[in-house]
Amino acid sequence: MRHRLFRTPLFTLIALVALAGLFAPGLAAQEATPGLIAAMELAPGVTAEVFAAAPSDRAPGQTVYLARFVFQPGAELFPHSHPGTTMLGIVSGSLGWTLLDGTAHVVRGAAAGATGPTEDLTEPGTEVILEPGDAIFYEDDVVHTARGAGDEEAVVLGTFVLTTGEPLLMPVDMNMSATPTP
Repeated sequence: MRHRLFRTPLFTLIALVALAGLFAPGLAAQEATPGLIAAMELAPGVTAEVFAAAPSDRAPGQTVYLARFVFQPGAELFPHSHPGTTMLGIVSGSLGWTLLDGTAHVVRGAAAGATGPTEDLTEPGTEVILEPGDAIFYEDDVVHTARGAGDEEAVVLGTFVLTTGEPLLMPVDMNMSATPTP
């Protein structure tokens, strides 16, 4: 049996604590919940919790994340992308998701085992309203926004397969690798 540093409990602890800063520089952790879950406010009325992260043996250089997002009614997340593959599933409430660039794919009733047909979103400015059980998936070329579209909070689970070391969320028009100058 081969042993790797990232499979040790200490490394896991360090990785989970570090996740608080991975969503994007400048988005500070709001609280640490029991079990070292990194919780933060991404925008007014939009919170994120990272539950787990693990490197992928099948996709070297990639990390798999599990997160939960809560959107209060009317709260909106700024235009952004993710550095890899994203799959979102709606748990409760309604999520408005707007494509700004790229191609995304919606599966209605995915939670009940539906695998298709998919609705392909390719036209910039297209908004879909996702309901409980719906899923949307897309790659790193997709720029989008999301908002709480109903009268109750929208709870969304996300699975991400992202480039290791990159922020989970990349705001548009923000160079995340730029070095600040004095």
